[in-house]
Amino acid sequence: MRQDITNKKKYAILLVLFLAWIVGYFDKVSINVAIIPITKDLQLTPDKAGLILSSFFLSYALMQLVGGYLADKFGASKVLSGAIFTWSIFTGITGFANSFFSLMASRIMVGAGEGSFPTASSVAIANTFPKEQRARAKSVVQSGSSVGIAIGSIVIATMTASVGWRIMFYALAVIGFLIAILVWFVLKSSEKRVETEQERQEKQVNKVPVKTILKTSMVWKLLVVYFFANVVFWGLQSWLPSYWVKVKGLSMVSMGVYSSIPAILGFVSFLVSGWVLDKYMLGKEKVIIIGGALLSAIFIYLMFNASSVPLAFTYLTLTNVFLNPVSITVFIMPLKHMAKDSVGTATGIINAGAQVGSILSPTIMGYLISSTGDNYNIAFMFLVASCIVMLFAGFTINTKKSVPTNKEIADV
Repeated sequence: MRQDITNKKKYAILLVLFLAWIVGYFDKVSINVAIIPITKDLQLTPDKAGLILSSFFLSYALMQLVGGYLADKFGASKVLSGAIFTWSIFTGITGFANSFFSLMASRIMVGAGEGSFPTASSVAIANTFPKEQRARAKSVVQSGSSVGIAIGSIVIATMTASVGWRIMFYALAVIGFLIAILVWFVLKSSEKRVETEQERQEKQVNKVPVKTILKTSMVWKLLVVYFFANVVFWGLQSWLPSYWVKVKGLSMVSMGVYSSIPAILGFVSFLVSGWVLDKYMLGKEKVIIIGGALLSAIFIYLMFNASSVPLAFTYLTLTNVFLNPVSITVFIMPLKHMAKDSVGTATGIINAGAQVGSILSPTIMGYLISSTGDNYNIAFMFLVASCIVMLFAGFTINTKKSVPTNKEIADV
């Protein structure tokens, strides 16, 4: 961390990253609401609508690797502001789409822009905060996803209903451009100082070859954990709305109100998790993964066996509260246990592989539901099983085997 970065500057950087990820999740969930009128306006079949929804995650996964590498090489300010500008311009272009192909292409590019953000923001945090503060900093940024989901769904639904889906996308693009400019100026001002010769030498010593990162068992074990965390999270996000409406008989409005509660408490769990990880869990982070996976499995099972809707949403909220710490732990462990200049690349590898879970989960659950005569319980048991795999993967993590620096490699 640069010693001349004041507390005021650190918190300014943290604030703009938090705001940027809220806007990112606005854009991420916008298509889930807008696809309803889009399907009618562009006369899309359900299978084509599904491809449009999935296309985001394909490019999102691929860009995890690129974003982390570029942030390590060229600096977080350029990559982050460029990523926000990219996803914003193509969010605006989405509003001009008049066919299946143009809509799918724009969503692929939105995913490409957003895919660079998680890994590049980890680099920015590693460059700004000391190790003992990084868990809390990363948890604040990650909590922007819960805020984005909670607020974004309501705002986007209201805008789509009142002014139409095209203007809604234009408005999100303008907000994104403003955030991109803000991120550029705030982060760039912290990078203006010229490095000393000693700092350049230390940076060279701490550089880690990609092949060394790929040989690190922690990277692959965290990838497996996050893969199944994504299977669970996006499986729930994709199929719970139809479950509440079709199986439990809720109206769309009631479902929306109920669904905001897990996201709000999920925001709190992100912040608490970061504080706990910083204060008490150094070297013992896998306990969070093991406990979170076990409790998530239990509460998902209780959710779809609940005797009432309020009780089911209570169990869903508890699932969110304990699943979120698993995700934040995956992002924090590279910040805590790996050389600073390898954080972006390592996080990129983990996130890129894990996003395959985001792509596969909705499809697998859809197949299970349709092949069993709309039996959602079988699909939810698939998520329970995924939590169990996540739990066993957590047991295998050894924090004593982290990514060495070049100097440590040379000394072996």
